[in-house]
Amino acid sequence: MMSKLRLLLGKWSKLIILLFLLGTTFSYAMFQGGFVSWFLFYSFLPFVAYALLIHLYPLSDFHVERVAGDRTLHAGDSLEMKIRIKRKYPVPILYICLDEQLPRSLDVSSERTKRNELVFIGFRRELEFSYTLQDLARGEHEFSDIVLRTGDLLGILEKEWVAQVKETVLVLPKTVRLAVRQLKSEYEHGQRTNLYKIRQETAMVSGIRDYEPGDRMVTIDWKSSAKGLGLKSKNFEENHSNDSFLMLNDISEYHIFEEMVTFTASLAEAVLEKGMRVGIWARGDRQNQLIEVKEGKVHRQRIMYFLTRLKALEAGDASYAPPARSIPEHASLIFITSELNMSMVQTYTRLSDGKHPLTILFFRNDVQRGLEKSEQDAYLYAVNHGVTISIIHDRSEWDVWKERMR
Repeated sequence: MMSKLRLLLGKWSKLIILLFLLGTTFSYAMFQGGFVSWFLFYSFLPFVAYALLIHLYPLSDFHVERVAGDRTLHAGDSLEMKIRIKRKYPVPILYICLDEQLPRSLDVSSERTKRNELVFIGFRRELEFSYTLQDLARGEHEFSDIVLRTGDLLGILEKEWVAQVKETVLVLPKTVRLAVRQLKSEYEHGQRTNLYKIRQETAMVSGIRDYEPGDRMVTIDWKSSAKGLGLKSKNFEENHSNDSFLMLNDISEYHIFEEMVTFTASLAEAVLEKGMRVGIWARGDRQNQLIEVKEGKVHRQRIMYFLTRLKALEAGDASYAPPARSIPEHASLIFITSELNMSMVQTYTRLSDGKHPLTILFFRNDVQRGLEKSEQDAYLYAVNHGVTISIIHDRSEWDVWKERMR
């Protein structure tokens, strides 16, 4: 009961103050008389009339629409955001203040957390303005509601309304060109090649499955498809493999993690352009987030959206690895991390189990600092167990991967 009374008083108290001031000026004019006192009263009347108009006019008459510019954005791009305001009745309103809370994920290192716009609207029923956000960070950015505020000319009466105009903008990871060459690695029964044609021509058909987006035309079983059961694709017993499985350790500091994501996206894109297959695993907020090993344009888009939503974790078990059943037979394992310790290397060495060539890419942003004792021990353990390991400080060293892919 008291809360309702307090809310009611808060809603009407400022209007009561204005009416009290109007009554005071009228009483002063009646008892004092003269030009000055009546001039004061009549000068105060428009302010009170405008305040009453603001109090009675519903701000819900405004329809606010947010329109994002380019929908295909990559990290570092600019975003133009337009705000459109429409209303039914041309009630004279001097100004409208729009307050927008920007997503914190837009730029974790800046103070761009709020956007304010003061719009002098007058009698207009439609209004549009825009602003540009520079140097967007990778991620899924959710724009919240916009708060509309207005008030009387004296600043006594204030009124606000929340316009529900939520919008989600996806900023894909930025990619750089990587020169991925033919991937070769000896298996127990021969060599592995990345040529898709050879892999298919030397394989035996093991069964039929439903067609999936991204399947090549040569894999379609036209005889089964002609029976009216829909498009069917062939399953092959592969004697050769060109699969790559990328594993991303997202327990990392923000800026170096962004470099790791950029490298992962670039490598996945380069591998897919060569007609090879690739899958990705990352721990993320939920364990066992992974994209299965596949190929094609649809798969590339799925990978980019997957990497867009990844976030760096502050803490966790760095030695946590994907389940072995999620890794295709003979796939090459590429582990991308900014941490290096013995338990982690041992875990991923056991995961390779001698069946999967394992490469560890250790990202570091401190060029001056040498490896710590624990990192040196982990490094030597990896080398002694046949693991290819590279230390990467900046993008100029990303070309080392070109040598690993020969």
